[in-house]
Formats: sequence, structure tokens, C-alpha cells
Amino acid sequence: MSDKKRSALVAGGGLGGLATAAALAQRGWDVTVLERQSELRANGSGIYIWENGLRVLKALGAYEQAIEGAFYGSHFEQRDLNNEVIDCGPTPADRRLITVMRSQLLKSLEQAGKRAGVKVRTNVEVIAANARGEVQLASGERLRADLVIGADGIWSRIRQALGLELVHEQTREGALRTMIERRPGDTQEQDAQKYIENWNGLHRLLITPVSETQTYLALTCPHDDVRASNTQIDKEYWSALFPHWAHLIARADGPVSWGRYSVTRCKTWSSGRTAILGDAAHAQPPNLGQGGGMAMQNGLALATFLEKVQDVRDIPDALEAWENNEREIVEHCQKWSCLYGEISALPDAVRTQVVRSAMSNPWSYAQIFRAASHTPTGTVQAERC
Repeated sequence: MSDKKRSALVAGGGLGGLATAAALAQRGWDVTVLERQSELRANGSGIYIWENGLRVLKALGAYEQAIEGAFYGSHFEQRDLNNEVIDCGPTPADRRLITVMRSQLLKSLEQAGKRAGVKVRTNVEVIAANARGEVQLASGERLRADLVIGADGIWSRIRQALGLELVHEQTREGALRTMIERRPGDTQEQDAQKYIENWNGLHRLLITPVSETQTYLALTCPHDDVRASNTQIDKEYWSALFPHWAHLIARADGPVSWGRYSVTRCKTWSSGRTAILGDAAHAQPPNLGQGGGMAMQNGLALATFLEKVQDVRDIPDALEAWENNEREIVEHCQKWSCLYGEISALPDAVRTQVVRSAMSNPWSYAQIFRAASHTPTGTVQAERC
């Protein structure tokens, strides 16, 4: 048995890539993250972290930094076009939900990795990889490692190069995302600790406080609704849809980011000594607030399954065991996130009935929150952050 450190290359410095890198480095791997941008930075605004994600952060040593100043929601509430409550679900103590800036979460994972020795190379674009642990860079450079991880997003070049893609489709929906100043009186006093999702036809407005001073707005609509999806934000249009929240919409300054939701499914998550995870393998709409959580959770699980591997020839079997153990919960979450998005196509009155029925039924309620209640591989079941 060699004393030489096992080596890993991680393509992509997002949440999944950095979580995987940190977890591997903490288990003795020599890890380098390859990021195509000039710096590690988050795409998006606020982010939801459910109990499963908090457990992962705790296991990675990123928890304290990630949650500093976070908003702890007491309820997740859905409302109709008349601002009437459809359903108001509390967040129990054993299934917490917090929201923070995505950039803060990314930084916490970056720092956890650096403390474990993770190296980061920026301005490096990976354009291909093979099953032998080799990657091809846009510059022409070739790199090799014992293990390659493709955490390179929905348009993953590694997924394409390995021929793993089974489904890659974009949904009808997308969202404008922006941050606004949070002010006293933005909501009624009894609503101050709530996350509030508002529905009107094919449009949604999600109001998410992320700190004492900032609120994250997500304005969801069909991609072909040109007026609604305008990145300058048509405040008149959106205020007419959600007049009770016109005072918040008025603070949204364009241009803001727009993203159409994607779904990816793969034949398998690995080939030889190269694996994919996160959006590259299992992208999902953000309806359950679990895209980042599933990526981090899967990265920690991968490192856990590789922890005892000493001979590189055993890596493919370990990756297969990892996928066999994790794929069901990841795809369950993906399926229910997609199903949740389907109710946006229902007439308002029907949607209200469906949501109330689903949230009051023990079985469907358990399916929706199964991922949030899950104890991720690599965390201690009895531990509570």
C-alpha cells in the first residue's frame, strides 16, 4: 500500500463542487478545484438550507460561518391571488429551515476546503474528461488524477464527454431573482418570521428574508411571457399581479438575473474513475429548496464511500456503491420538486384545493419533506446542529 495521497480534480467551484472537495480533503485526498470563472462566486441571491443541508454543513465544519446572521423562518406560507392563505406550515425543530445569501454559503464551503488543504485554480475551463481520470482544458492542457468529479452545472461538458446524459430538459418556468432592502412594516407583525409564496395564475412571487436587512425576491413565470420575464423588471405588470406586495416590487432594481429551470437525469453517475453530481447529474427546479442541499449532500456521501479506498482500481466500485446508496433519495426529491411545479398550470381555485389536500394528507406531506428530514450519509444521525 502506498503512502502517496490519492488525488482528485473537481471541475466546478459551486456548492456541490466545493462541498465534495472539502469532504475529500478532510479524508486525506489531495484535491484541486478547477473553476472557469476568474473567482469563486455565487450565481443567484438567497438560498434555502433545510435540516439535511445544515447537517452536511456541520459535518464539513462550515456550519458556523454559513449560518451567521441567517434568517430562521417559523412558517412557510402559500397565498392565492387575493392574498388569502392557502396553507401555512410550521417548520418543526427537527426539520429547520434557514435562508442566507448564496455567496455566504459558498464562502463557508470554500473556507472549509482551504482549511483541509483544497487548492483552487481559476480561469480554468474543463471541456472534457474520460473514465481514466483525465481532463482536457480549453487551453489545451491535460490533467490527470486518481479521481475526477464533474460538478460543472447543467451544461456539464464532463457529462457530455462521458455519454452519461439520459434527459436534459428545460421547464416552462423560470425566475427573476433579486435582493431588496428589508424594512420595518414590510409585512404584518404576525408574518415577520414567515416565508411567503404567492400565486396568481402562471405567476408566483416568493418573499424570502435572508437577514435583518435583506429580502430575497423570486418572481416566477413562463419563459415565453416576455413582459413578466424582462430582466429590467416590469414593476407595473408584477404589481398588478400581486398588488399586496407592490411596495416590495417597487424596490427591485433591474437588470436582475433570469434563469429557466432545468432537469437532468443520467444513465449512471460515473464512468470508471470519473463521476458527476449536482446539476450536472440531477438538476431540479428550486420548488423544494433542495438543489443546493442535494448537491452538498451527495458530495459528502461520495467522499464517505471513498474514504477507505487505497487502491485506485477500487474507485469505480466505490462510486457504484455510492450511486446505489444515494440515487433513490436524490431522484425522489427531484421528482417531487417537478410535481410541485406542475401545480402552477392549474386554475387558481383548483390549485388551492390541491395544495390544501396535499399538505393535510400525511403521505403526500411526508413525500414533500422527505429530503429535508433525511439524515445524509456522512453525518451522525443523533447529532443536532
